[in-house]
Amino acid sequence: MATGLHTPTSFAVGGGNLFEGDGGAEGNGPPAGGGVYVLKGGKGTLIPGSPQFVAGLAWHAGALYVSGGVLAATGPKWQIQKWTGWNGTTFTSQKAIYTAPKGFQGFNGLAFGGDRRLYVGVDVGLLNNNDHGPAKTPYVYDILSMNANGKGLKVFATGIRQPWQMAFPAGSSSPFVSDLGQDKGAKNPPDFVLRVRQGDNYGFPGCNWTATSKCKGFTKPFEQFGPHTDIMGMVIIGQRLYMTSFLGPKAKGPGGEVLWMPLSGGPAKPLVEGFVAPTVGLGGQAGSLYVGEVGAGLVFRVTP
Repeated sequence: MATGLHTPTSFAVGGGNLFEGDGGAEGNGPPAGGGVYVLKGGKGTLIPGSPQFVAGLAWHAGALYVSGGVLAATGPKWQIQKWTGWNGTTFTSQKAIYTAPKGFQGFNGLAFGGDRRLYVGVDVGLLNNNDHGPAKTPYVYDILSMNANGKGLKVFATGIRQPWQMAFPAGSSSPFVSDLGQDKGAKNPPDFVLRVRQGDNYGFPGCNWTATSKCKGFTKPFEQFGPHTDIMGMVIIGQRLYMTSFLGPKAKGPGGEVLWMPLSGGPAKPLVEGFVAPTVGLGGQAGSLYVGEVGAGLVFRVTP
């Protein structure tokens, strides 16, 4: 479908175009090559004015919404931006509608609910070294919602370690959310798919479901997966929820997988296996899936 990308995190379709959000190339310094790309003719073209790192994209009412940030010498700056006026090459208007407060650790994926509010996950952070303790930075472990103009910010749900991407059933304001468990020092906590509703508290960090006694009174996950399954991208087509797994169930690798389950829940089943590198981003349009592979920076189109 497309080459020349880096870390495809997210996709959006609008105005007859396929856009890809990219986290950039991994390295010791700030990510290189991140931003928003338009995919045409088998390649991706970086759109001028893109943030350095992009985690989420959503197309709504003729505009592209972007969650991302810039890692500068003075510290990171995280924003939700609204882009309008696509002319085939760029967007003539690129405006920040929300800028996160000082100390904020990052945005993850974003999507619009049936109530026309914009929902976005908050990243656990690369800089706070606090993956197992109480929240010490703004909105960490939360999902936020806001109006389409960036006003009216609310905490939608809390106690979620890493709400990475989300997908809304048609007309619903209760998203499915991929939630990544801790990687180190937590006795192999599981990963999750959540069905989140207003006011839910999933209990993290006290509750990570390695000891169920610590999770009494908190919202239960919709589905639980083995450690390091790393459910990433999410797309709903019909009555199925499609998901990317970073390195496949139990992180057996060497590449990721695309899984699916009914919207009613149940065991996840493989749809596509055999990727040579991890899979992160997942998009959908007209019954087809777009799968982003890290490293080689490839995007594949799959029809279930």
